[in-house]
Amino acid sequence: MKKNDERSNQVRIRTISKISIYIALGICLNLLETYLIPLGLILPLPGAKIGLANLVTLVVLLTEKKKEAWIVTGGRIILASLLTGTFFSVPFALSIGGGVAALTVMSLLRPLVPKVFSEIGLSIIGAVAHNCGQLAVLFGLMPSAGVLSFLPWALLLALPSGWLTGSLARQIISRLPWEGGSKYGGVGRGY
Repeated sequence: MKKNDERSNQVRIRTISKISIYIALGICLNLLETYLIPLGLILPLPGAKIGLANLVTLVVLLTEKKKEAWIVTGGRIILASLLTGTFFSVPFALSIGGGVAALTVMSLLRPLVPKVFSEIGLSIIGAVAHNCGQLAVLFGLMPSAGVLSFLPWALLLALPSGWLTGSLARQIISRLPWEGGSKYGGVGRGY
């Protein structure tokens, strides 16, 4: 009985540690992109980002349990908004809307990887859902036809950002030092 308790505690500690590392990495990528790569200054879509923090969500979704992907995404969004001073603001609402939309769609389609979709395909679909979720929230906050005029740009930007995120996720997963990819039916090599 005592060995099972010790093993159970080790698994919990390992899970909490991995989730914490994933959240911290997601926050770092979010801050990097927010302050060092302001795409909104170049592109016609205000606040446009590549979505590097979503890379963490994709890796967790593909290598861990879905519940952990939701915890990482929620924790990353809340903590990053606290650090940037946007908690309970429009950017926070957009992050929640995009994150929930993307993770919902990707979670539903996750069982189809790699049979139907690759990591890149799943990522592009997630990027499209993310942008649509953000625009839906923005439309809910400011209902006007002008908000919907961003839809073509948002969908167009989802293609390269989703491709980049999916490509990076594929590279990261192939190099993970633990068994996450194979243990939960992920696309990793099963170390």
